[in-house]
Amino acid sequence: MITVMATIFVLGVLIFFHELGHFLVAKKSGIRVDKFSLGFPPTILSKKYGDTEYAIGLIPLGGYVKMAGENPDEEAKGEP
Repeated sequence: MITVMATIFVLGVLIFFHELGHFLVAKKSGIRVDKFSLGFPPTILSKKYGDTEYAIGLIPLGGYVKMAGENPDEEAKGEP
């Protein structure tokens, strides 16, 4: 059981730094980041600072950074 928990923890740390890389490059490039999330929904904790919503999901096996203009079907709102 400890091995499983340690694996999930290490995977979470790796995912955090991976997604942080996407987040920092997007910000540095002037791309608006709509959401930075660790874990997948359902969301258990969420806070919005500026244009970005920071969230922690219940399922700790992933994460994502949602950037403005990523989805061509969505209307872009606000400054890029």
